[in-house]
Amino acid sequence: MTTDHASLGTQSLRTGADRSVPASPRVRDRRAGDWLAAIGYALLALAVTVQLWLHPTGAILQENQQDEVQFEWMLANAVRTLRHLCDPFFTDVVNAPFGVNLMANTSTWGLTLPLAPMTALFGAPVSFRIMLTAAFFGTALSWYHVLSRRVVASRIAAFVGGAFCAFAPGMLGQGTGHPNVVAQFLLPFIVLVVLDLRKPADRVRNGLLLAGLVTYQFFINEEVLLLAALALGVFVVAYWVQRRDVVTPLLRSSLVSLALTTVVVSVIVAYPLYRQFFGRQSYHGLPEWVLEYNTDLASYVGYAQQSLAGTKAGAEHLAQGVSEQNTFYGWGLPVLVLMIVAALWRRAVVRALALTAAVFVLLSLGQYVVVEGEKTPYAGPWRLLAELPLFDTVVPTRLSLVVIPIVGVLLALFVDWIMVEGGRGVGSAGARGAWSPLRVLGIGALAASLVPLLPTPLTVTPRQPAPRFFSTGAWHHSVPDGATVGLLPFGWQSDVTSMQWQTEQGFRFKILGGYFLGPDPTRDDRRGGYGAGPYLVRTVLAEGRQGGRRLSGQERQHCLQQLRSWHATVLLLPENAPNAAAVREGAEQIFGPGRHVEDVWVWRVPGA
Repeated sequence: MTTDHASLGTQSLRTGADRSVPASPRVRDRRAGDWLAAIGYALLALAVTVQLWLHPTGAILQENQQDEVQFEWMLANAVRTLRHLCDPFFTDVVNAPFGVNLMANTSTWGLTLPLAPMTALFGAPVSFRIMLTAAFFGTALSWYHVLSRRVVASRIAAFVGGAFCAFAPGMLGQGTGHPNVVAQFLLPFIVLVVLDLRKPADRVRNGLLLAGLVTYQFFINEEVLLLAALALGVFVVAYWVQRRDVVTPLLRSSLVSLALTTVVVSVIVAYPLYRQFFGRQSYHGLPEWVLEYNTDLASYVGYAQQSLAGTKAGAEHLAQGVSEQNTFYGWGLPVLVLMIVAALWRRAVVRALALTAAVFVLLSLGQYVVVEGEKTPYAGPWRLLAELPLFDTVVPTRLSLVVIPIVGVLLALFVDWIMVEGGRGVGSAGARGAWSPLRVLGIGALAASLVPLLPTPLTVTPRQPAPRFFSTGAWHHSVPDGATVGLLPFGWQSDVTSMQWQTEQGFRFKILGGYFLGPDPTRDDRRGGYGAGPYLVRTVLAEGRQGGRRLSGQERQHCLQQLRSWHATVLLLPENAPNAAAVREGAEQIFGPGRHVEDVWVWRVPGA
């Protein structure tokens, strides 16, 4: 095999297209290095999630409680699905009676099903902690494995690259409630197999292997899979433009393998995709306000809230919440990356990586450019793609997540380069060679760039305990099994809380509303929206909305008709709910006096 062919398969990434690969270390040393890397990543993952583990059931993510509640619900629903053989793609226990399309939400079957035994034994909160911690660890170790075997010779270089791919500021941001985005442990192997499709002898094997990896990733997170496919497409085209003589002869074999992958994956995911896009409660495109989640250009040189050098005040105006702080490299790392690209520019693969990163930096700016929180008059390139099918389901700022593994690979190449070139410095051997000026400068540049970005533990807050109405079991006498329950006051917080309490009580009742994506009931185009929608009864019984005014007879009758049409059985109002007295007054105008049970007011819906 020629050096050029090996370059496309990542073999020559170790030292460049014109340099031979150094001899591999002994297997024993390699295994020791692998174990040290695994231990290091495990400690890092635990350090990031330590606050959650110190309070396994009594704490919840401070910055993104609703997403933790949703993932805990999904974990518990996986157990329910296995026990009762429920429909895995749709549920009517949330947003009753309309239901929720689970394929169009973050059901994450690739993670929740394997964790079902842990969820059944220890509960959804503990299982969520396992999922999140394992996502960080698995992503880091997978990148380390691929980097150390196929990209760099130095285990230290592979460790640095893998650590950045999993613990970069953007990954810590997604870790605040999005374990399915952090769980990128399949992506390094997908990249590896795609680049190995060039091998004619392995075209069937690689095609089937890629099909298995893609299918599994599909059931973890479709958005990450789409981003990976787009990034690989840009990278391969960028490399092909530079090395047509290398890539063109390999196209036939690669296309045969890709065709096999496409056929196999299509057969497996056709029905789930049909349910996702055409089944009950399917929708088309994200809410328009979500599609304006652009990456602030200034965020690329800012410091994230979860970084050592970052603060909430310094980061919050540059992103849409902590969970979308996807960039935030500070000033040092962008400068270092530019220096790495310049130093290694002779390598075609580095040029392709740099071009791919630049494309996604531009696309992540969204439909218009934002700087320091202010919208500029300049349009972003994403405007050309935003309304196309599939692209209308991508949150624009998450396009910047593609940059993270590219920077991780470049860092690994740089560390590998300084380990090799630095060792050949002015000293011939021993200490002089180990501490040559080149190596010292390289290590200093890495430290200056990466130390400010070191991750800090995810912050938590005490979990809102369930009312005594639930914890004492008193609810069994007021809420029949299978009943549809509405939690007052209607609104965002109650929708999230009702899912938490439904999970804790083992899905013994259905709930009105909830935290989910579904078709916006106020629109005819079935564009996606969050929650159940602004129905009259939800507006009347929202937090303090009625303002003490008397409802007309027509309004009361309309509210009753809506609740009856939803087959609502019971409405609950905790004593400590926001503006509980005002909400109770509104409920009594519709249903009459409520019944006080423990610390909850209970109303039966007449005619239910």
